[in-house]
Amino acid sequence: MFAGWGMETNRIVFFDSGVGGLTLLREFLRRYPWAECAYFGDNENAPYGNRSEAEICRLAAGAFEKIALLSPRAAVIACNTVTADCAEALRAEYSFPIVGVDPAVRPAAAAAGQGRILILATRATLAGARVRELIDRCGGGRVEPYCPARLAGDIEKNIFRLSRIRLADHLPRGEYAAVVLGCTHYIFLRERIAAFYGCPAFDGNAGTADHLAHIVN
Repeated sequence: MFAGWGMETNRIVFFDSGVGGLTLLREFLRRYPWAECAYFGDNENAPYGNRSEAEICRLAAGAFEKIALLSPRAAVIACNTVTADCAEALRAEYSFPIVGVDPAVRPAAAAAGQGRILILATRATLAGARVRELIDRCGGGRVEPYCPARLAGDIEKNIFRLSRIRLADHLPRGEYAAVVLGCTHYIFLRERIAAFYGCPAFDGNAGTADHLAHIVN
């Protein structure tokens, strides 16, 4: 698998608006530790989630102009917000494969049965047609979307001291059968969020890592 990797043109570039995409990079390298990868984090402008769609796409386009100079084997949008707003435009612009990440609504719905599901995501992600479609397919009436507006920024600022973040300041109270982490930043707090609600927490990293491996193999 992945024969011939090591050449510059076989490098996979992961992009995110800050540090959140490192969770996806970690998941991919856990499965495929021999892969040659690079990471592009736009920490200067992070987080993207509360920006307008036009501004998000402008920032992503600027990042991908630099990523294209690396002649990547593939690029990964390790950000739910950029995937929702910009993925199709970026795929139309570049010839190399571009893989995005979606909230793990379907596996959460399968695990939750008829129970309620909470989706935590940025405002821009929740406004996207892709997420609305996923919610509708999984029984929209039992799916509650919520935007913890400052959580991604709080994680970005406290990445080396995550214990300082008080989840009660960011998350809604309620009883849920499953929680979807619709932002790669939130995955740094997966265990704490799952404990906060007393139910499993789901994210799209594993599925994205497997899809990426299929694309580049």
